Amino acid sequence: MKTIQQLLELTKNPFYKFTKDEQEVLDDFLLEQRGTGLQRLQKTPSNKLSGKTRVTVRNIVKKVDTYAPESDETVADAS
Repeated sequence: MKTIQQLLELTKNPFYKFTKDEQEVLDDFLLEQRGTGLQRLQKTPSNKLSGKTRVTVRNIVKKVDTYAPESDETVADAS
């Protein structure tokens, strides 16, 4: 039986066909990894950040119009 690391390397090879047992082991491992990732994402955010947190703003940038100016000229038909 191959290790998980070997199975993960074999997933990069498009020509390798997994046996039923290998596929089950790999699927179980990947589902477990996704489950732990989801648990980390679902943790409640820290209470350290709140609406009362003081912020220092150092750079204030004025909003600049970045669009091209509209021209009043009309393009004449070349017909």
